[in-house]
Amino acid sequence: MPSFTYEVRQKTGRVERGTLEGESAEAVARELRAQGYFVVTVQRVARPRPEQWEVLKRQVLAPVFYPVSSKHRAMFFSSLKALMSSGMSVSEGMGTLAKRTKNRILAQAAAEMVAEAVRGRPMTSVMRKYPAAFPITALAVMEAGEESGLIEQTAARLAKYFDRTFEIEQIYRWHTFYPKMLLVALILIPSAKTLILGGFGPWLSVVLGQSLPLLLVLAGLWYGSRLLMRLPRLRRALDSVRLMLPWFGSLSRRMATARWARALAMLLSAGVPVHRALVAAASATGNAAMEQSLVTEAEGVLHGLTVAETVAATRQVPDMALDMLSTAERAGSIEDALEKVAEYYESETDVGGKQTAVAAGIFFYLLVALAIAAVVLSFWQGYFGQYSELLGSGGP
Repeated sequence: MPSFTYEVRQKTGRVERGTLEGESAEAVARELRAQGYFVVTVQRVARPRPEQWEVLKRQVLAPVFYPVSSKHRAMFFSSLKALMSSGMSVSEGMGTLAKRTKNRILAQAAAEMVAEAVRGRPMTSVMRKYPAAFPITALAVMEAGEESGLIEQTAARLAKYFDRTFEIEQIYRWHTFYPKMLLVALILIPSAKTLILGGFGPWLSVVLGQSLPLLLVLAGLWYGSRLLMRLPRLRRALDSVRLMLPWFGSLSRRMATARWARALAMLLSAGVPVHRALVAAASATGNAAMEQSLVTEAEGVLHGLTVAETVAATRQVPDMALDMLSTAERAGSIEDALEKVAEYYESETDVGGKQTAVAAGIFFYLLVALAIAAVVLSFWQGYFGQYSELLGSGGP
């Protein structure tokens, strides 16, 4: 049955607004008049149903090709918290964010939240439709905030969480910047000979003809792999192999543990039930193999096991984290312990990331040196080859 927004006036002159369901605008108006109201306006609420292409875009393409960054998520929830602190309602705050948010996906979601708020529906009914913008952890925290009525505090928690996530991502980008630049140099160096001898025009033709297709192939492989990683079985298999790799497996496990601990601390502090928090925090690991184990064993808390015992059954979380978690449960300070676990493994990941970046930098540096040596040898080989031909032909 369609919904209609209405504006009515009481006998005292007070204006009221709301939403009713009815067969038609006339039927809704008759019902309101029967209640003693003077009807000002009755308008049908449009319910646009997204087409299949729109659903495909939201659910599959957006998370792969243009996911919302942690920075934009942090700004979104921080702005929501500030707007609600100023006295705005959820619908008013979302209306403001829909106009001011620079990210197109978040702006579209905010605009849809305004329409849902008019119908009396929660924000999370829209958040579920935008996996590229709102991960499962954010959805679980916001659901708890809506149930408790503490949306402002929940927005503050999410802003802090995504702000810290963005800081960690920036550290990772900085560590991998030098190897990435060396990789680009490795692709472009073979064309340096053309730039020196032929000038910029011929060099640009070589780059567009040789290097650009290679870069496009690499980009295609990158996005293609991300698209294939949407297949659950393939992703779990690859992530399992990643955890078994020497050095890189340990680094991946520590990084996933840090993400899991920080997400679980936020969920529990927001009042999310333990089982639901364990399931939601599992998705924050970024590793499908660990996520499956954590979700499967999460039912242990429903059968009387402690959080530490439940997590230990997965055999995925390092022993030191389990020891801290077990001690904290007995002391009643599990959220603080999870924060410390997250901080510890973030620092461990930072050190390991730096070491990996240095090793990768040296490896690519040697490759670049070999590429330069090959170009130089090729140049001198051609030069002496021409000189030998001149000597063999008796010279000019």
